[in-house]
Amino acid sequence: MRWRNTLNNEHHHDSDTGHSQVRRGHVHNHRGDLRGLGRRRLWTALAINAVFLVVEAAGGIMTNSLALLADAGHMFTDVAALVLAIFVAWLAERPPTPKRTYGLLRAEVLGAFINGAALVIIVGMIFFEAWRRTCSTPEIGGRGMLIMAVLGLAANAGSAGVLCKTRNETVNMKGAFLHMTADALGSAGAITAGGVIILTGWTLIDPIASFVIGFLILWSSWGLLSQTMNILLEATPRNIDYNEVHNALIEIGHIQEVHDLHIWTIASGIPSLSAHLKLVPECSDTDHWQECLRDTQKMLRDRFGIVHSTLQFEPEDYERDSRTI
Repeated sequence: MRWRNTLNNEHHHDSDTGHSQVRRGHVHNHRGDLRGLGRRRLWTALAINAVFLVVEAAGGIMTNSLALLADAGHMFTDVAALVLAIFVAWLAERPPTPKRTYGLLRAEVLGAFINGAALVIIVGMIFFEAWRRTCSTPEIGGRGMLIMAVLGLAANAGSAGVLCKTRNETVNMKGAFLHMTADALGSAGAITAGGVIILTGWTLIDPIASFVIGFLILWSSWGLLSQTMNILLEATPRNIDYNEVHNALIEIGHIQEVHDLHIWTIASGIPSLSAHLKLVPECSDTDHWQECLRDTQKMLRDRFGIVHSTLQFEPEDYERDSRTI
């Protein structure tokens, strides 16, 4: 018991943890500022897309263009995605409570996952209608389709530009940015289809363009779904090599063995780690654990960007439970 109780040694808190708390406070404040900037950019992108959604849907109905309607359908998901992104970003700022000790940080992850799943459903609907139209393609107003697609490209590219600088801040922002980028590519496809129809009258290009747009949407959404699933399943973050962390811990010198090592992501940009570390005899015999703890946490923070770490130090003769998670 004496060994474990020393983990709360007040001298360690006074000398090192105080500086860590200041540093963490600075990091969290900086992240909060970036999240606030991201929310303002989301509102701007929402305004652009909401206005053009109405315009493009009307244009698709007037020109009878499935490519335009497909792009408008995707833009509708963009508007819904942006509304959801703004809402879950607000939820993520809620403070922790005794029942939710991490607060609602993962609300952003859930929102991004829902957005990605919605994209897959929309693509299925586009593919179904495109396949139906390959058998019987109606008359399409190529000129009106081209005009609407050019306007759509301007709106989508503008929204993507607004979100570009904060796109990597959270999976929520990344999802919104990917929506805008995919829409811009979809509008480019609709422009191509409109030009072909004007020049050749070949209306089959419209459902073909819809297939291309659908595949682009799937491509952009797959990475988002994969990333959010990894976070929800508490997988090791993609930018952190598990074996490299394990070996780096062993290389510190104080540590003889590492077990029950877990690395996961609480929310975007917040990697966490927990581990049981068996110390070499000289460290455990001389109560040298304070230096071990400082060196280990500093290495994790500086080399891997892991600020949130929970470490259990064990003496050489400590008999641990053989069960692991």
